[in-house]
Amino acid sequence: MKKKVTIYIFDTNIFLTGIDFNLIEGFIYTTPSIIEEVKDRRYVEKNRNIINKINVAIETNKLKIKFPENKYINKIKDISKKTGDFKALSDADKELIALTIELIEKSNKKVKMYSNDYSIENVCSELKIPFSPLFKDGIESKITWEVYCPNCKNIHKAEDLNKICEICGLKLRRRPKK
Repeated sequence: MKKKVTIYIFDTNIFLTGIDFNLIEGFIYTTPSIIEEVKDRRYVEKNRNIINKINVAIETNKLKIKFPENKYINKIKDISKKTGDFKALSDADKELIALTIELIEKSNKKVKMYSNDYSIENVCSELKIPFSPLFKDGIESKITWEVYCPNCKNIHKAEDLNKICEICGLKLRRRPKK
């Protein structure tokens, strides 16, 4: 019986661990935005070897770069507003989760996301997407966040995180919903 090929989805923080792609059986996918984050000026000197590994993996077709369809990105935006992670996730994070959903739906392969980002893990948990952190503990349970004003205690929309409360002028924060 032939073993089913696995697709692994990698977040920026997984690439930055310096993982050896040759040790992984299966294919690795990520988005163009994640590769841009890895190649960011802040990391170039420190992580030249990592960037070289990524380039070789792309050339040998071990690492595939794909942008998700808009319908999946829109789905992630909606779900992350529901969980309260909308503002905590970058556009690259949302695209990565969207790519994961797209590959789960369209490929006939097992798909698993790797990320050390708690907000990504939380949205994956909400969507029942298989995920795992690397070299650290992941989330223990799904969290639904609410955005609130720490002074006047009013609850706001998830997309208002880090904005200023119109009533008292304090910066809005998030906390687990009770």
